Amino acid sequence: MANFFLTHRAMHDLLEIESWSTEVFGVLRTRKYMKDLYKSFNKIAGNPSIGHLRQRRSLPFLMAPTGQHFAIYQSVKGTIIIVTILHARRDIEAIIDRLAPVLAKEMTHLIHKWDQ
Repeated sequence: MANFFLTHRAMHDLLEIESWSTEVFGVLRTRKYMKDLYKSFNKIAGNPSIGHLRQRRSLPFLMAPTGQHFAIYQSVKGTIIIVTILHARRDIEAIIDRLAPVLAKEMTHLIHKWDQ
């Protein structure tokens, strides 16, 4: 079975999604949506090529739809690393462009840690 790993940034994104969704949609609907997000993460881990490399959107990361969001990730040594989760209505290009150095640094740190 393939694995996925959530970076600190992705965990923060999930907490924000859960908090906002609970406030707007209520606890039951939020629980279902959160479960669906995790199902999507498992689906991505089982088939990493499901995501798309978009030169102007997500380089060097892949993007895959997860409900109303996109999981932004890389496949490293048989593990999917989800670096951030962004709502489809947000300016994904600008966010990835702004966050790319931080996300790449966290990826490098994780890969180095795994190599030890």
